[in-house]
Amino acid sequence: MLERAHWIGITAGQRINSEERLADLDQLIETQEQAIALTLSVASKRVAARKLPRKEAERELEKAIAPLQAELDSLRESREEVASWQAESAAAGERAAQLVELAERAHLRLNSLPLDRQAEFMDMLNVVVTIVGDAPQGRTGQPCALAAWFRERGRIVPILTDEAWGEIAPLTTYKSRGVDPRLVMRGILHKVRTDTPWKDVPTLFGRRATLQTYWTRWRESGFWEQAMDALASAEGTQLPGPGAPNLQMQCPMQPLTILESEGHPGDVARRG
Repeated sequence: MLERAHWIGITAGQRINSEERLADLDQLIETQEQAIALTLSVASKRVAARKLPRKEAERELEKAIAPLQAELDSLRESREEVASWQAESAAAGERAAQLVELAERAHLRLNSLPLDRQAEFMDMLNVVVTIVGDAPQGRTGQPCALAAWFRERGRIVPILTDEAWGEIAPLTTYKSRGVDPRLVMRGILHKVRTDTPWKDVPTLFGRRATLQTYWTRWRESGFWEQAMDALASAEGTQLPGPGAPNLQMQCPMQPLTILESEGHPGDVARRG
């Protein structure tokens, strides 16, 4: 019997392509249904030749296809589980991407305050800042073409809110099956906003090769230029500057708190 765990792929560290899993299972289910139909046809002829009573004939037919039917039921159950996992995974990925976007907006709002107000705000939030690495020494090899695009045009990196995506979604050119173009755009903007190498972009945005392919094709098709022009006046962040050490900031507070406070530390203090 087909091992369900193999098809569902729920194993630590295993990359799951649910679209391929579902396609494979659909093919197996179709093949299994054909096998049952063929077995039933052959068994019916044998039963008819033996001239068995009706009830006995029905039992013989059920017995003939029982193993195949059990396998078919297992395949169908596996498909339902994979489809359910796919939906849950997509929802979890969207929530994670929204959290990253929310944190970026909170960072932007905090940066708009004077330094003394930033310090006051972070003190009330009990922010703990830890230096976890030295300042980067600069890139080796080819410079980042994505960062260069923004730098050469003096553009800020837009934050992809619902409103911003609504502006550019109708302009989208290249799309591929099973890939959410909004999530890809979020990943590309996150990469340039944080100066993260392609290989280190969080997997919640998709595979590195997918992000790079979309960036290249969108740029070549003219969509990238159109989209960024449409978002030129949208909320955004500056490109990261050189020389800052790698920092880790920990805070028992959701980014939404900063956004709701509209930049007023006293609002947070009154909420406790």
